[in-house]
Amino acid sequence: MAEVILEDQQAALILTGTNDSIQVDMAYEGQEGLAAGLCEVIARKLIEDEGFRDDLLAQIQLNGAGDD
Repeated sequence: MAEVILEDQQAALILTGTNDSIQVDMAYEGQEGLAAGLCEVIARKLIEDEGFRDDLLAQIQLNGAGDD
């Protein structure tokens, strides 16, 4: 895995996906600000909302990605 160095007030979602599942992790630097809050909300929605997840996966198929 490549190392990513976040600056203060930055946040990132780390997604690990297979055809069967998606694992969602989050990292942030500094205090938990807007970026970290947004990542947390997106991560929770991705994990808990099957319709949201299905919409994203459909978009991936339309874009021709995810064919690994």
